[in-house]
Amino acid sequence: MSPKNKQLTLPIFLEFVELRTKVASVFPMIIGILWAVFHYHHFNLLNTFLFVLAVLSFDMCTTAINNTMDYKKAVDLTYQKEDNVIGKHNLDYPQMINIIWGLLIFASLISLVLVYRTDTLLLPIGGICFLIGIFYTFGPFPLSRLPLGEPFSGVTMGFGIFFLAIFIQHPDTLLASHWSGPSMTIDWDWLETVKIFYLSLPFVCLIANIMLANNLCDFEQDLKNERQTLVYYIGKENGVKLYTLLSILPWVVWYLGIVFGQIPLIGVAGVVIIPLYAKHLRAFQKEQIKHLTFVMSIKNFVLFSMMYLVTLLIAIIFHL
Repeated sequence: MSPKNKQLTLPIFLEFVELRTKVASVFPMIIGILWAVFHYHHFNLLNTFLFVLAVLSFDMCTTAINNTMDYKKAVDLTYQKEDNVIGKHNLDYPQMINIIWGLLIFASLISLVLVYRTDTLLLPIGGICFLIGIFYTFGPFPLSRLPLGEPFSGVTMGFGIFFLAIFIQHPDTLLASHWSGPSMTIDWDWLETVKIFYLSLPFVCLIANIMLANNLCDFEQDLKNERQTLVYYIGKENGVKLYTLLSILPWVVWYLGIVFGQIPLIGVAGVVIIPLYAKHLRAFQKEQIKHLTFVMSIKNFVLFSMMYLVTLLIAIIFHL
């Protein structure tokens, strides 16, 4: 082993699974839980705890797969050896694969316990989410290397996690299966599901925007590594326009939701954060540089999510 080789320490592990990026799954999850409390008056502590464990472990697993595949498929050797976490720290590749399997098995076992505690319909729903997460960066045609990364990441994390966080509190409220011998019937409140999708749209847009911002910043690097993302097909100029549109849509959804009574009236106070939100948007529009402006997409996601979270907390506490 060369002197530059490093053992897998906790800081390096956290870099490998990019724990700092998990806000993209944590906020839809927490706000989905709060929405279940606010709107449906349901909260199941054990199911919530298991769900948090499953989501975080699987999110770390998909990130680990992403970093491992980027290392394995890298065409640019400078990126492989100096930028990718595995090459930069000269980590043991088989050990990284074992970590991925460990996280996947743990998340799967926890999810099966949740299926047992809720409804068998969670099995196919969760299975689809798992498959999207795995093939997002794995396989001969990973979604992240195609112009599909933004919609799949936005819908799966923005809507999927939000919906499931509500579903696991009290499955009969939204979707339930009933078995009678060889027959099964399904009760599905599709109208409530549509409402939940609408309420999740800000997360769908802003999570897709994080992916889009990443691809805009990495465009030149992606070309070297033969990654043909959405930006490759629409160009950087149109990519920035799309980023702007996806930044504005959450506010349209938010205030229309207030007008139609889906979001608590106290949500109008969110106008106070618009100047800071707009400042972050302008900074990214001006230049798309990974170490300088990519963080603006995350800042706006956190800013909007905090507003959403605080609005629901106030509404729950004061019964608004």
